[in-house]
Amino acid sequence: MNTRSTFSRCLVLCLLVAWTAGSFGTSTAEAREQDGFSTWVWNPWLLRTSSDDLLQFAASNDVSTLYVQIDAEMDKADYAAFIRRASAQNIRVYALDGAPRWATDRSLPQAFLSWLTAYQSSAGADEKFSGIHVDVEPYLLPEWESSRDTLLTTWKTSTDTLLEGAKNLGLRAEADMPFWFDEHRMPGEKGTLSAWMIGRFDGVTIMAYRDSAEQIAEVAKNELAEAEKLGKTLRIAVESNPSAETPQVTFYEEGTEFLNSQLEAVRQKVGSSPAFAGFAVHDYAGWKKMQEKSTATNGKPSRASSSSKTGAAVKSVKTDPAAAQKNAGRKK
Repeated sequence: MNTRSTFSRCLVLCLLVAWTAGSFGTSTAEAREQDGFSTWVWNPWLLRTSSDDLLQFAASNDVSTLYVQIDAEMDKADYAAFIRRASAQNIRVYALDGAPRWATDRSLPQAFLSWLTAYQSSAGADEKFSGIHVDVEPYLLPEWESSRDTLLTTWKTSTDTLLEGAKNLGLRAEADMPFWFDEHRMPGEKGTLSAWMIGRFDGVTIMAYRDSAEQIAEVAKNELAEAEKLGKTLRIAVESNPSAETPQVTFYEEGTEFLNSQLEAVRQKVGSSPAFAGFAVHDYAGWKKMQEKSTATNGKPSRASSSSKTGAAVKSVKTDPAAAQKNAGRKK
């Protein structure tokens, strides 16, 4: 028996395993930031007019990632100055964009990528965007009912364009997704539409817009299982903006303390899943307004809590996808 040869093969194998584990471990650690919240900033002009308020709010509520809308008419220097300050607070800023017509018009994501490429090439190291976050929602188009397969096929092509651009820029690409995509399929692909999205993007935020821990965990459980199987991560998003027609999709009426208690309960239920990457609250403006309302009512501010990390899923009745389609994930 050649002892030296055997030892060499074992050494190479061990080094390969260690390198692989280290590579995947870093990626997973970066994606699974359970202790930090994310939120959307749809009005980028706030970076110019009230960046102090935004950054103070982020610090007070354990926000580690901001999805900031891109407006080509806004001076790039405003983005650079804000990201530089956010970086000093260890807050990542993602370039946010998207609209239903992105699914049918490739020129829209291409224009976004052109702007982002120009910005990244001129920005300093602490002024660059950390990733891309898109909110497309093709189900809001009339084609969702009239020619869904064609719409989804063109969306697939548009998504490929976006993902290739993100890869060229060396940026993570993430997307928003309604919880009922697991009841649909992408033409030409195996599995559900949700599994296709989870598999294609570096990270997905599921819009689990319900106002109780049981319902949130229930509507997110299938997608969490798909993400586990695919080795990907999933953020769970909740709504804070008022909705008179569908109050069950938002925490606005119940207020901040109830929101925090329910998110903690969700964490207890799903926090042990390797796919669970934490929470997102839609959106900054609504979240801030809800906190102000809660403070006026209760006499004291209540910040988000992100301490516990254990638990398992529960069973409940999943909401009818047709009704959810109408109410989940619309921009405010």
